[in-house]
Formats: sequence, structure tokens, C-alpha cells
Amino acid sequence: MSFTDLLQNHEIIIFDGGMGTLLQSSGLRPGQSPEELGISRPGIIREVHERYVSSGAQVITTNTFGGSAFKLGPMVKALDFNRLMAETARRAAQGRAYVAGSIGPTGKMLAPLGDLEFHQLLSVFKEQVTGLVQGGVDLILGETMFDLAEAKALVMAAREVCHLPVAVCMTFEQGQSLTGTSPLVFLDTMQNLGADIVGINCSSGPDDFIPLVQSMLPRLETPLLIQPNAGLPILEDGRTIFNLGPEEFSTKLSPFLSMGVKMLGGCCGTTPDHIRALRQMTRDSQYREPVLTDKPCVVLTSRSSSIPFGFSFSPVLIGERINPTGKRDLTTQLQGSEFTRALELAEEQTALGASVLDVNVGAPMVDEEKLLPALIRDLVAKFDIPLCLDSSSSEAISNALVEYPGSPLINSISGEKDRMDILGPLCRRFGAPFILLPIKGKQLPATASERLRIIEELLEKAQGLNIPRRLILVDALALTLSSSSGAGLDCLEVIRHCREKCGLASVIGLSNISFGLPARELVNSSFLSMCLAAGMSAFIANPGSLRIRESLAVSNLILGHDPMAQKFIRNFSRWKPAGTVIDK
Repeated sequence: MSFTDLLQNHEIIIFDGGMGTLLQSSGLRPGQSPEELGISRPGIIREVHERYVSSGAQVITTNTFGGSAFKLGPMVKALDFNRLMAETARRAAQGRAYVAGSIGPTGKMLAPLGDLEFHQLLSVFKEQVTGLVQGGVDLILGETMFDLAEAKALVMAAREVCHLPVAVCMTFEQGQSLTGTSPLVFLDTMQNLGADIVGINCSSGPDDFIPLVQSMLPRLETPLLIQPNAGLPILEDGRTIFNLGPEEFSTKLSPFLSMGVKMLGGCCGTTPDHIRALRQMTRDSQYREPVLTDKPCVVLTSRSSSIPFGFSFSPVLIGERINPTGKRDLTTQLQGSEFTRALELAEEQTALGASVLDVNVGAPMVDEEKLLPALIRDLVAKFDIPLCLDSSSSEAISNALVEYPGSPLINSISGEKDRMDILGPLCRRFGAPFILLPIKGKQLPATASERLRIIEELLEKAQGLNIPRRLILVDALALTLSSSSGAGLDCLEVIRHCREKCGLASVIGLSNISFGLPARELVNSSFLSMCLAAGMSAFIANPGSLRIRESLAVSNLILGHDPMAQKFIRNFSRWKPAGTVIDK
């Protein structure tokens, strides 16, 4: 049975425990790394693996946590080391256990937090994965990740090298990782990337894992692995001691079975005795899939925030202002590679309630392929808000994706020649949701039936490219009422169809509906309310419009997204009506 088959059945899976604890009692000198010991005395590593197999571990983990080129240094070839350690674990398993290829953090930080570039990190991870695969591992296991961008790079590297299952575990202190990622943001991002297993390891003891796991459960669609420490460490006679014994450790992990955890193991301080007690505790248990209570259609993430799109969530306002069209000051600055005005617009829109920022640098004499990623890097460094990468240039989007730590939105993929073929796989690779734009050819599809036909064609093409529905947000394509009196009704029909027939969230560029008309804010805000009532999940607009903010607040109230009217009362208790305009 392959590990993939085991992953899909109803069996609880037991991973092994800590490596360092046993190595310290088996010859690991103070200051010596487990990797150095693995090179000089691989027999000791094999003995540790064999003890875990004998204790009942179904998955043992290679001694390659620090096996990246950055940590091994120039004297050791990472590919060869990882292959050797994988072969060592495979010989110890002798077909009685699966082998997980361990990959830990590189110790380097990606820009803008550090000086490492994404392609360098990807290359280092690919080398390590290649060695593990050559050594015969059954899955790739990222452990103790603390930065979302690094975890993302690991998944992408593994996908480029092999077709093995990929598991990624993050470590959290006081509810977030070292660089500010919560368990839910981590989960959302990894699920967008298509990770086969998500997990939490190290951090602390089992008790502290309960709120972490609970925060993930409402949206958990991926098998979950937990590997806590044997309690909190204490210093005793100059030695670090973990005081949670095998029986107490296994007892504290038993509640996680009813929470929907698929895989259990141990981290620091755990031993074969802990794993033996864990295997005994789970011997008659079966995996219970968690019940999803909070499933969105689409989720965007930054490094430390998640924005869900869907029918049970508040509509998402995507700020449109970082766009040089009609803005001479912004255009002039972008032409000079200056971002002061763009950053000001980001701050203004965020303060006015935008949940996502659309970022477009398309202007004459602007090199989008260089400028868009540069602006994205600056925005990521200064703002904790998901971004929408907006460009007609596939290369600009590709370059900008490299700079983004989470799951951005791509605006957009249409039926234009090769657009889906190029951007679709790119979005799948980076775990980036995209706006599906129902335009094909030079003529705009004026009617709802024309748009729905194109939407079905593009959805079929996306399916053929193995792009999951969770990455697709449909543009209902608001056209101007001044050219067609039925433009609004057609848009509403597309929104309803996407919700009721396709189960897909929809979005519109709101201001298009009023182009060429007077009282544009009045038209926009009224149309917004109708679209939200029809089931629209997001809209691209200027958050500086008071009427739009008012319409959004009232719609949230009426549609049940503002329990007990708390936000509405807080924000509008001093509201006064504007003057009345009479049509004579």
C-alpha cells in the first residue's frame, strides 16, 4: 500500500518522535549537529529509526532536518547527504514503516524580511528534495516552519521535483508563527497550494495545541498532523528536561482524535516509549473527518491575514485606486520608479475599509515586468492586507507572484488566446486565486447567456489544467447602462447563476455600470445593493465613496453579516440623511 492510499483510508497514522533526544544519549557531542553525526556514524541514525519502527511508528523521519545547502556548508553536497540519510531510514524501515523526508527551515529570511531571493530558496529546497527522492522516501515533510513564504517555497519545490505527497508543519508561539502567521492563515495558504497534509509541530506541549487546532477546524479540508513536544522544557542540573511521560503524553493527545486529527506523533522530548503509548491509545480508533462549518469559495491570504470570499461571508471590497489611469501624479511617479503616491493610496484605502488592494502599474513608458514586482515587495513590507495583482502582462504577474508570501488574487484570466494556458498553471503552482473574466475575442459578451457560455468554456479548460475551483472567482462583467438598458439585469443573472448553478463566488468592477451617466455614485451604490442581494461576493471600487460604504453597511446588515447590528450601530449612530434631489 502506498502512503497516498494510507492517507485516504480511515486509519489513524502514527509518526515517530524526537530525534535529538535519543542522539544525545547515543553519541552526539555538545555542539555537534545531527547531520554531522549522520555523516560520521550513520549506524547510530539507523538504530534510532529501528527503535521507532519497533515502537509502532508507521512513519519514520529522515535525519535531514538541517540538510539544506545553507546549513550543511560547502564541504558537504546536500543532494548526496539527503540521499544517504533517506537510504539509511529506508534500510531501518525494512518495509515495516513509511519514510518521510524531513526538511527544516534554511535559517535564511526571504526579502523583504531578509536578503534571500525566492529563486535561491527554491533551488536549495529542490536540491534537498531531489536527494530525498533518490534515497526512496515516501513523502516530503516540512517541519518547524516559521515563515509562510518559506513554507510556500517548500511545497512548490517538492511539486517541481516529484509527485510524492507533501506535508508541511508550522510551529506557533502564542498563536502565531515567528513572522506573524496564524494557524488559519497557514492552513488557507497551504490548501490553496494543494499541500497533501498540513500540520503543527514542536511549539509546546499537547495542551497548547488545542486552541491552534480548533482555529483550523472550520476550514480544514486537508489531513492534519500534530507533533507536540513532551510538555514544556525545564532546566535541571544543566540539562533540558521534558517532563511529560509516555502515558500522560498519549492521554493528552486522545482528545484530538474526536477533533478530526488524522496523524499523531511527537517532537522534542518524545521517545519510542511515547510513540508506543500513542500507538496503543489509537489502536481501536478510526479517523473522523472534521465537519466544515466555515467553507469559503475562495480565500486570499497575506503573511498574517486571511480574507474569505463566499455566500456566508461579508462581501469583500477590493480597493481600485492603485491604478495610474486618470491619475497624472501616480503615472509620473511610476514612470520614475517612485512609489510614494502608490503607498499613500494603499494607506488611504485600507483606512477606509478596503479588505484587498488591486495593484496596477500599467502606464506609458512603464516597464511592468520590473515595476509591478518592485511595488508588490514594498506593499508587502508595509501593509498586512491581501493584494490583487492586476496586469495584462503574464510576465509581470509571474514576477510579482515571486514577491508575495501568501495567496494573492490575479486580475484576470480571460478567454483571450493562451491566457488560461499560461496563467492558469502559474496560479495553480503559486496557489493564487484568479478572476475568471468572460471575454473571448474582440466583441464584449453583452448578454448573460453569452457570458455564461464563455464561463463554462473557461471552467472546462481550467479543469483540464487541474486547477481547483477554490482558485476561481468569476467576474460577472458589469457593462455600462448608458449603452444598454439591460446591462444591469444581465449582470445580476450571471451572479445568480454562478451562485446557484456553479457554486462559485463572483465579483464586478462596480464603476463600469455607471460610465457616461450623471450621479454615478448613486447608480453605483444602488446597483451594489442589488448585486449583493443576488449573491455577489466581492466588488472592485473606490472605498473613498461614502455612498458605497453606506450601501455596503446596510447590505451587510440586511443579509445577516452584521450580527445584532453591532457594526451598523457603532458606525451610523450619528448618521444624518443627505439632501433630497427631486427629478423634475
